[in-house]
Amino acid sequence: MKSLINAVLFQGVWFSCVLGGSYVALPVTLVYLFLHYHYFMHKRAEWRLVLLFFLLGVLVDGAFFRLGIFTIPADMQHFGNLPPIWLLCLWISVATLFAHSLAFLRTRYGLSALLGFIGPTFSYIAGTKLTDISLAEPIWLSLFVIALAWALILPISVYYCEKWALYSKEDKQL
Repeated sequence: MKSLINAVLFQGVWFSCVLGGSYVALPVTLVYLFLHYHYFMHKRAEWRLVLLFFLLGVLVDGAFFRLGIFTIPADMQHFGNLPPIWLLCLWISVATLFAHSLAFLRTRYGLSALLGFIGPTFSYIAGTKLTDISLAEPIWLSLFVIALAWALILPISVYYCEKWALYSKEDKQL
């Protein structure tokens, strides 16, 4: 049941970040991290994954902005070509899923790559429809690049969850 609650809370954060922008995203993400720490987190080492995802957000989405795969109106850019705060809040929040609602991916690197190729790509599509971020033309190529990046990110995340022993003993492999 905790895995389901983890996933539902994340979806609430996703909508808050995407629809509310940076001014809503930051407080909502901080409340979510507080709840996550007190009710879900098995080990404090999970903060490493949160930090890793923050850095990945800066690097990956930052690269997408610099390469022109993502564009945002100039008046919405706060820190040059860095991703907006709400987008970085999403990256941080995604990190909270791996040791919980995505624990079924444990040792399943092929499945995590496949899900990484598909799931986040649809999230980016929805995000561009609901925000001022645009994808470069041809859109299929931009989506393919995003899908490839996430097909690497998910298995790497599963690996670090295993390496840092973030999965609880109750997490059963399917």
